[in-house]
Amino acid sequence: MENSTLNEEEIQLWYKWKGAFHNIFGRVVKELSEHTGLSEGDYGVLDRLDLLGNGSLRQQELTESMDWDKSRLSHHLTRMEKRKLVMRRPLDTDRGVQVIITPIGKSALDEARPIVSTAIRKHFLDHLTAQDAESITKLAERTKKGAGSIS
Repeated sequence: MENSTLNEEEIQLWYKWKGAFHNIFGRVVKELSEHTGLSEGDYGVLDRLDLLGNGSLRQQELTESMDWDKSRLSHHLTRMEKRKLVMRRPLDTDRGVQVIITPIGKSALDEARPIVSTAIRKHFLDHLTAQDAESITKLAERTKKGAGSIS
């Protein structure tokens, strides 16, 4: 049977890892929001529509790629539709719904991408050595088994 308890060193390692991620992620999201008015969820939806669907995806595909439940995504898309960032259209062939990035949404995404890139570089990448990057890559590949969503 596996050891079900963590020793003090393992607990501290876990909290350092978790804290570092939340700290970096929070700073990136803060810069995104302050400079563009987009939330992390808005950016995630727009980015996936553009990168994974060339501007549109079935709502179910978007749900899966975001790793959100259907209700959460539906409510979020309703808010984004009110801001004219996306629109939804029923599919002719079945009961599915197509989510489409609007010109306003594409413009907002294009404005946000360099801000997000700069923030990621400033708060994360600039602090890494080549060895750090290699180690993080190996760790991510080793631990992603079973994870199907993009970040």
